[in-house]
Amino acid sequence: MISNKSVTLVFSSYQSGALLKKVIKKLPSSYKILVIENSLNKKIKNILEKSFKNVEVIIPKENLGLARSYNLGIKKAKTKYVFLNNPDLEIKNDSIKKLIKCAESIKKFGIISPTYRNEKIFKNYEILKYREKNNSPLFKKFGVMEVDIIDNSFIVNRKNIKKFLFDERYFLYFETFDFCKNLKKEGEKLFVCNKIKYHHYGSSSVDRKFDTIVKLTRAFHYNWSKFYYFKKHYNYLFALKKIVPNFFNSLKKILLSILKLDKKNLMIGLVELYGILTAILLLNSFYRPKM
Repeated sequence: MISNKSVTLVFSSYQSGALLKKVIKKLPSSYKILVIENSLNKKIKNILEKSFKNVEVIIPKENLGLARSYNLGIKKAKTKYVFLNNPDLEIKNDSIKKLIKCAESIKKFGIISPTYRNEKIFKNYEILKYREKNNSPLFKKFGVMEVDIIDNSFIVNRKNIKKFLFDERYFLYFETFDFCKNLKKEGEKLFVCNKIKYHHYGSSSVDRKFDTIVKLTRAFHYNWSKFYYFKKHYNYLFALKKIVPNFFNSLKKILLSILKLDKKNLMIGLVELYGILTAILLLNSFYRPKM
């Protein structure tokens, strides 16, 4: 029998208390929920823990970023499965139950994930290698497909991924791609369930009043992580080739911003360039938001 107690829901959060309250309110209290609150805001901890008896909010000593938050959540969870999420989603209890049921049916997997309710603009997975049409009972029941990359909101089996935790050099971006690639190298399979859906709002997990700081943080880390990912899995020259368009785009943004006297975009362009140069010089990712 499938039990809500076989899974822990882990959320990596940064000033996302309002969103989390909205998500958690719609789920049964039988789920164990862990929130890693990277803003170090104890008010969020107090509000969520007082509102929901099944929620534990962990306040780390510093902003851990996504990779370290997920690792902490996996280590703290006591359940067989861990469902890793950002706060900007909407998922029904029925979808989570079906996902656990599907996981129980497959047994041996690296990651299993629901799919976006609306896939017209984005999908949360990529298929890089051709596979023959799947006519298995699992495909008919859940729409199970083997894929090569899953971006967010996925279940892991703690037993299978203990030695494949997230690379903590990533702070933001590319950590899930890296995680998938490492699992694939070790022969683990990644699955999505096309008949199990959820909604991801995308880039809206942080309160809008912190919009500028969020954009600056993303500007640095997207570029740093992109270079690091390709250098790690291919080589330095390949990573350099991949980051060149970002380099010229940041220069273009800087010049246009100077001409338009646009201070906000000038700062974003400078931080993008800063992230690129930091990565090229093989320095650690260090830029952190201060709110």
